[in-house]
Amino acid sequence: MNEIAIDALLPHQAPMLLLDRLLDYQGARVCCETRVGERHALLFDADGALPGWVGIELMAQTIAAWAGMRGRERGEPVRIGMLLGSRQYRSRVAAFAPGDRLSIEAECLLEDGAMASFECRILREGQPCAEARLSTYLPAEGELAQLLAPSSPSSP
Repeated sequence: MNEIAIDALLPHQAPMLLLDRLLDYQGARVCCETRVGERHALLFDADGALPGWVGIELMAQTIAAWAGMRGRERGEPVRIGMLLGSRQYRSRVAAFAPGDRLSIEAECLLEDGAMASFECRILREGQPCAEARLSTYLPAEGELAQLLAPSSPSSP
């Protein structure tokens, strides 16, 4: 696979772009990578480590990379998606240390229109250290603007 810049696949920008690169994309599966470092500084804990709970965002951004690749295949622009929730996020680590190389994998288990469910996991040096199932929603063009528009005051 030709290397595609991660920022071309995601709507995120620094300091919230947490992934370094796309490693693999094949149909329902995607794998991205990040090395814990300056890119994550905004989220570091008091000890200078990346808290384990940030793994949910790493998984969500990996799913966004998957959606970005699918859009690219269809000639569509990158779109903003929504994380609806997670099931059973489990992290075997309290934090990821600076220098840790993390591989984040996601597999689409079910797609129903704009909604999808993904099985995700994070590996550190090849060893699984976090997993979850994430539910997402990818609004159609124009729908996001409607969702984010301020509501008009109710009339009495």
